[in-house]
Amino acid sequence: MHDTIHKSVFNNSFIFDKPIRSDYIIARWLTRCFTSVKLFANNPECLALEHINSGKPTSSSVINKILLNQNFLVTNSKLKELLKVKQVEMDLPIHTAENNKLLAELTGKSKHKGFSVVYIFIHKNTAQKYTGSSNLLRRRMDYYFKGDFALVGKFLPLLIRSKLKGFKLIIFKLDSNKFSNQDGLILEQYYLLNKEFNLNTLKLVNPGSSKGDAVYVYDLTWNLVYYHAKSKIELKRVLKIHTETSKKFVDSKIPSLKQFLLLSYPIPTGLVTNISVEQLRCIMHKERLDMYLLGTRRKIPVVLEIKTENTFRCN
Repeated sequence: MHDTIHKSVFNNSFIFDKPIRSDYIIARWLTRCFTSVKLFANNPECLALEHINSGKPTSSSVINKILLNQNFLVTNSKLKELLKVKQVEMDLPIHTAENNKLLAELTGKSKHKGFSVVYIFIHKNTAQKYTGSSNLLRRRMDYYFKGDFALVGKFLPLLIRSKLKGFKLIIFKLDSNKFSNQDGLILEQYYLLNKEFNLNTLKLVNPGSSKGDAVYVYDLTWNLVYYHAKSKIELKRVLKIHTETSKKFVDSKIPSLKQFLLLSYPIPTGLVTNISVEQLRCIMHKERLDMYLLGTRRKIPVVLEIKTENTFRCN
């Protein structure tokens, strides 16, 4: 007789509501684990890390390969022009009227309109570096200067510990007559592929979305990534997760539908699962149906999917 695993036993990403053979679970886990590792090994973040560890110089072809899925393309000549952009360096915090004026010229005076800019924070004691880019740098700098942020990653906790006086700031203001906002991301990606920028936990630029903030769907251990939505609207459209539900569960550490965690930021060590969007929708659909039948989800009706020949079937 095979051993069985009963209700409420958690296996990576599934909570089982009935006895299941343990040999099936182990086989399922191994299949998903190895497939996930294979997918992770070919994703852009892994390609970026591989290039950094190689010690080879970063060329336009390297950047194009890493950003292929984001439809970015940079020529050798454009990269050379970006690398010639003059840098402006200043000590932090900014006290003098002269430096305040200089910062306004580089960032713009408004939080709603600005320039395409790449910035670098350098920790004075350790020479560790952090880079980013923005077309609303005034708002971004206010975010850093006021210190009202979650302590995630490597840079922000160090910024809190060392305070602004522990850093110097370098800004590259891109001429709008020569460069686009996308060019700013290209320059940022160039620096991210330099091992000196070890305060950046992610080695891939985030192009953002005009629709809103990104949402990442993880398992309960934060080890597996099921889906990356560029906005709450996309999450609603693709996975039928209502925007109000997103607001409630994102970064709350409270499981959504019992077996998913919603985060506003990616976990660098997370592995991409081999579950398709259709399969994920089916898992969520079943969970909603179970909750509805148990009486814990009365306000949102559940519609059973009709099986047709040319559609994915939820069993």
